Amino acid sequence: MTPAEREEALERREANAALLVAKLEKDRAALEAEITASAAASKAASAINRALQADAAKKLKDIEAQCAELEARLSRLKAEEGKAALAAAAAPGRSAIEIEAEKAAIEVERAQVARDRAQLGEQRAAFERESAETRAKLGAEAHALAELRSKLVAVRNEIEGGVKAREAEVRRREAGLEEERKRLQAAADALVRDEAQQHEMRAKLEAQVAALAAKEVMFEERSRQLQERLKNFART
Repeated sequence: MTPAEREEALERREANAALLVAKLEKDRAALEAEITASAAASKAASAINRALQADAAKKLKDIEAQCAELEARLSRLKAEEGKAALAAAAAPGRSAIEIEAEKAAIEVERAQVARDRAQLGEQRAAFERESAETRAKLGAEAHALAELRSKLVAVRNEIEGGVKAREAEVRRREAGLEEERKRLQAAADALVRDEAQQHEMRAKLEAQVAALAAKEVMFEERSRQLQERLKNFART
């Protein structure tokens, strides 16, 4: 693999690591948003539960007040009936018609009180059923929210564990990339030094070749001169 190919591979690894980090941050942000929404829903459900409980307590207090009022009316009617009986015994001059009319009025009032009491009992039973249904519904919603929260916590822990593992992997890859970059840089520096040494050696060799060429020229000139002298000597 050439240095250029290694550098390209390192750049691809760095790009993949950056994409992985961006995806991890996006997953973490989505999880935080989901947990925040779940917490808001749980808070809203708690507020609704408190409001329903306050309304139920108010209705129960109203029903108890109505019961107390009916009981007081019944007590007053009983007292008035006793007073009417005493008055009838103390006043023998009253006619039987008046006494019967008063008893009839008392019976009508007593029947009305009985009807009001029965209606109040039905209202209380209906309110208790409605309260029980509301409590059961709120309990189911609270249980569902608790399960959702536990699931979200488990998912969050799993994602955080995955994120930590991926971050560790990214850091390990980055460390490996840094080591590879250092190694490649060292190799590139070594290549530069080798090229400089080769250039220096080439310059020295060229100088030596030039010196040898000059020596050859000088040797050829001396050889020619020697041959000339030998020819002159032979003539003489």
